[in-house]
Order: sequence, then structure tokens, then C-alpha cells
Amino acid sequence: MNNPHFFNSYYNLLQRIEEINAPDYARSRNFLDGNVTALSPFINHGILSTRQIATAVLTRYSRDASEKFLQELGWREYFQRVWQHQGDGIFTDLRLPQEKVCSSLVPTAIATGKTGILAIDQAIEQLVRTGYMHNHARMWTASLTCNIAQTHWLEPARWMYYHLLDGDLASNSLNWQWNAGTFSNKKYYANQHNINTFSRSTQRGTILDVSYDEISAVPLPSNLNTRAPLTLTNTFPPSIAAPLTASSALLYSIWNLDPTWHPDFAGRRVLWIEPSKHQAFPLSPLRWQFIQHWAAQIPGLELFVGESFDLFPQGVEHLSLTHREHPTCHDWPGTCDARDWMCPLTTGSFSSFFAFWKKAQKELAQPVLV
Repeated sequence: MNNPHFFNSYYNLLQRIEEINAPDYARSRNFLDGNVTALSPFINHGILSTRQIATAVLTRYSRDASEKFLQELGWREYFQRVWQHQGDGIFTDLRLPQEKVCSSLVPTAIATGKTGILAIDQAIEQLVRTGYMHNHARMWTASLTCNIAQTHWLEPARWMYYHLLDGDLASNSLNWQWNAGTFSNKKYYANQHNINTFSRSTQRGTILDVSYDEISAVPLPSNLNTRAPLTLTNTFPPSIAAPLTASSALLYSIWNLDPTWHPDFAGRRVLWIEPSKHQAFPLSPLRWQFIQHWAAQIPGLELFVGESFDLFPQGVEHLSLTHREHPTCHDWPGTCDARDWMCPLTTGSFSSFFAFWKKAQKELAQPVLV
């Protein structure tokens, strides 16, 4: 079950949480046909929370049996904490400059899925068609793009974020940086043997069909050196809500589509989409359709597309507003609710994921989660 289009209601998602097999996930997650949950888009858009999922898993499995699954939820929270601390710094080479770069443009063979590496090409085709790409395939694609095709990570990260239904600016940008060696101690390389193993394929004779001792010396292939600027544009949904001029309102972002948020609230509920905040990192039409579908699951939710002066033409002093914390909403007015973190006390700046996880494990050891 690796296609998020399978789910079309909140009830489906709750059912899926109860079906998570944490030990099987740990054993098979690196295989393209492994038992992954396909819940990432729903966590990313705030429909589900990491805490909600972790709590459900820990009611059925021990902490030891759940460790790998919880750790993957932890990676998501770690990236968000880095974003909170670094701000827009996550869109630059964060720790080290990327080495051996010849272009910032995405190779055409990557964008069109014609690299000649069949498992990668099939994963790219699936990404563009459905918005889904397995995490291991993302690593292979990033390795090929940055470290073989000698491309700076930022523009290909924008391309992948555009298509992914679960595209998260922190996770996506920092994972690309990890692959490119700007957020890690070394670059990540995937050879053909690794790709064959985890895609259960048998392709041979490709540019990646070398040992790990040899792969860093693979020359830039000619088929990956044809490049052109990409056109990535937003197709925003229609704005149907009136501006806010009186009373109180809950302000939803596309990162908070939680249908259970403030269930007894009696004022207006407005999903606010600011076009200016999506210009640098656009979303595909498929992604905007996904957002519209899940926004429609929230009774009474109105959709407003516009800037702050459009939504608040008379200012905000007389309004009672509430939103949920997210780095893209740091300038929103009113009361800010905390997110439903798996590890809400594990905050601050961390030198590595493992420093973060060491503190998170102590928090998870407390009985409050379950």
C-alpha cells in the first residue's frame, strides 16, 4: 500500500493507523515494495499528527519493536526543528559548500525520467503521475542528480518538492542537502547493485554499475549534461471566502488541515493561502487538488487566496484570530497553537539527528505518550 490516493476520508486514515505493522515496517521499509504506510502526505499537511500515530503504534507494540518506526517520525520532527532554528538558511548550503558542481539546472533526463537507470526512471514516472516516490528512490535520484550529474541540489529539490504530495520544505531540502554533502560529512552514493537489491531489479551495464570504491570517480555522463530551466507554476484553487472584517476566526494553513482542530469553535474557519509564499517553491496541480480535497473534509471551511491586506482590509486589531504554528506562518496575527508533536519537549538546536534522537528517546520513555 504505497499510494496515498488510496485514502479519501479521515476514517480511512484512522483505519490505516490501526493497520501499521511496526516490526514489518522496520524489516522492509528500504525496499520499493516494502510495507510503508503512505501516511506522509497526511502528516505533512497536518491532517494527522506524529503524536497521534506514535500513540496508536505504542498501544500495540513495545518501544523496542516500534523503535525504527518512531525514529522515522523523529526524523520528520528533527527537520522541522532545524527549520525553526535556521529559517531560510535551509535553502542554502547549510554546513558545507557542495563540491564538484557544474550546473544549477536540472538535467533533462532527470526531469523526464530518461536517465537509463530503469528503477529511477520508473520512480520518476510514478512521481510525476501520482505524486508518490519511495524514500529510497528519492535518495537514488538525488545521488544521481547531485553527485554523478554534478548539479547543485537546490533546483532539483524544488522540482521534486513541486511533484511530491508529501513535499515538505524542511524534509525535502535537508534530505537533498544530506545527499549532496552540504548537511552531512560526506556525499551519498547509490550504485547499481544497491538499486537492484532494493528495487528487486537486475539491470546491469549502467553508469552506476561500479563498486563503491569507483563510484565517486564516475565522469559526468553526456546524457545527464543536457539541461534546461524548468517551468514550475502554481494553479491556485479559486478563492471563495469573504475578507475578515469582524468577529473571530480560525486560520488554517495548508500545513494544518486537521479536521479535529477546535471542534466546538463557533466562528469562521478560513484556509488562508498566500500566493507570495508559494512563488519560490510552487506546488503541482495534483498537489493543489489534494489540498482542496482534504480541505473539503472540514465542515464549514472557507478558502481564501490572497495576501494579508486582502484578507484583513480593515486591519486585525478588532479580530480574534487563532492559527497553528508552522514556519511559514510565523508572521500570522493572533494566537498561535502548538503543533501536536510526538516529542514536544525535544526542542532547540541539535548538532545531528542522533543528538536530537537521544533527547527524544528520553521523552518517549515517559508514560505520558500512551
